Amino acid sequence: MKFAVIIIVQSLFCSVCFAQSSNWPQASGPEGNYQHSQGKAAISWSVTRNENIRWKTTLPEGGQSSPIVWGNYLFITINEPWPVDSPQPAQGANAVGYCLNSKTGEILWSINLPGTNPLKYAGIFSDSTSPSPVTDGRHVWFFNASGMMGCWDFDGREVWSRKWAPRTRHHSRQFEPILYEDTLLYVEVLNKEGADVGMHGKFPPGTDLKQYWTCLHAYDKLTGQLKWTDQSGTSIHNTPTMGILRDGRKAILHGRGGGHAPLEMPYGMSLTALDGPRTGEEIWNYEIPKGSAHYTSPWNETYCCWFHGNQHLVLDTQTGQLLRSQTLDQNVSLCRFDREVGEYITESDTSLKINRRPAETPTTKMANLLVGSYHYFLTHESHCIGRIDVETGHVEYLEVPLQVVRNVHGSEEYLWDKALLNDSLNSRGVDIGKVDARSKGTGWGHVSAATPIAIGDCIYFTTMLGITYVLDRNAKRLDQNALLSINDLGPAGQTWSLTQPTFANGCLYTRTMKEVICIELGE
Repeated sequence: MKFAVIIIVQSLFCSVCFAQSSNWPQASGPEGNYQHSQGKAAISWSVTRNENIRWKTTLPEGGQSSPIVWGNYLFITINEPWPVDSPQPAQGANAVGYCLNSKTGEILWSINLPGTNPLKYAGIFSDSTSPSPVTDGRHVWFFNASGMMGCWDFDGREVWSRKWAPRTRHHSRQFEPILYEDTLLYVEVLNKEGADVGMHGKFPPGTDLKQYWTCLHAYDKLTGQLKWTDQSGTSIHNTPTMGILRDGRKAILHGRGGGHAPLEMPYGMSLTALDGPRTGEEIWNYEIPKGSAHYTSPWNETYCCWFHGNQHLVLDTQTGQLLRSQTLDQNVSLCRFDREVGEYITESDTSLKINRRPAETPTTKMANLLVGSYHYFLTHESHCIGRIDVETGHVEYLEVPLQVVRNVHGSEEYLWDKALLNDSLNSRGVDIGKVDARSKGTGWGHVSAATPIAIGDCIYFTTMLGITYVLDRNAKRLDQNALLSINDLGPAGQTWSLTQPTFANGCLYTRTMKEVICIELGE
């Protein structure tokens, strides 16, 4: 197949380079925007063939947090190991925080993170372990989305911890903790006793709903004392992102809206100050009636971007005013793979089905990233990588295979329309995904996927099938030449991941349902 030749050739030219940073202190990285602008990491690898893999460490249970790295230390969270002989579907409230040696994968210590309200394991919209740890190089903060957080030193000694009862109306927990100076930012319900109204249930008439809003909470990192909460509310569907305004002030973009009627109103997005006399106050708010917030909130000092149905919105970061909106499914450029001739062809000014219905989100949830002047994302339908030029509104799509099936002897097959679905087995052979059949899907569409990251000149997209696509961020056109490699995190049908990779020590770090993986520089 000519497609395979394209990938092999580009991997030869762009295999690996050296790196500058030894730390990835939180899920959003050292720059707070899921990017490392000066770093360069591995571009091609295969766990199936043990190519460019420095080490793998088996863990007793699955989880979804990203590996957080500071020098020789790596921190990660797993669910409490589910009994092998249990007849019940895997779900629980407890988690375990781990510390590993980042150079060797050796497990150094672990601590228990008991929660209050259970979540199912291998949930496609998150589980108890979805919030990643954060670190400042002296302390590490672990989180359990089922209602627990705390601070430990690098020897595993507790500094402080606290518990609360999360709101049970939704099971999605899309926030990632953020550490800014001496402040720890987290999203949780205002009423710490929670509200056990059942999944997607209704509150009794006359209930003050605002007390059950989920909001940004700012805690003192060394004491756990609350400093402030945001005024606008933050949906559990949204991943807020920190950034810098043109005048040097720090702020955070966060949103409201989404499926199953989130309580926080009005729907839309807000920019909230993180320093100065207005710390914790709303800088501006932009309302989007009936809007969604299933995104990693993308912004820079010039633009804030958002999706609304099949529209892409671009706002002025300084004022919150809408600058432009364009459709995402009409008059687009599409580079698609022609199955009959085995080659890519490009169509201009064409249409593409990217969502199930026009009013629904056009992306695979959370799989979006603003890199330079382009907003990249995975489509909900048609398994394409898309990008919008936020300056011109030009929209491009590149169709990619759902999966690459490799064996240890060197042969491989690219699957375009159907994939080998996952067995959702953990490292001990327990099917922890059987509670929800969607956990055995492709990882495109109605699922909260890993947030992409950008390292130097490359962008990394990972899907639930354990496939990572690497793109050239400098590509003039989003066509087959922009796709540098398609990599696996393990054998097809046996590999499951909703975890974004991280980068430190010249290596990529990631995890699957079975293990933590360190991907090193190749020759």
